[in-house]
Amino acid sequence: MLGLSVGLTKDEMALLHEPEACRSFDDVDRLVIRYSEILTRENRVDDALFATLKAHFTEAQIMELALTVGLSALVNRVHATGGTDVDARTREYIGDAIACVLPGR
Repeated sequence: MLGLSVGLTKDEMALLHEPEACRSFDDVDRLVIRYSEILTRENRVDDALFATLKAHFTEAQIMELALTVGLSALVNRVHATGGTDVDARTREYIGDAIACVLPGR
């Protein structure tokens, strides 16, 4: 849902779990998605992934990306724990947009 507010389309949101299938994502988009998934799920970034990030971003940009992913994970965990409902204004904005597909759901 946040993705819509930063310019992702509904189709792109639907393919975040399968970025290779999304024609509008370029290699850097796919790298950011892969990094975000690895950091969120495994809480580690190996040397190879960091080197790939450094080929596309400055260290300051990588730290900003890390903070963005970390903050998003924190907010998602709080909402998941509390079972937060989406308010009427947000529901009106997102319409029938799907949330990111999670494996096993």
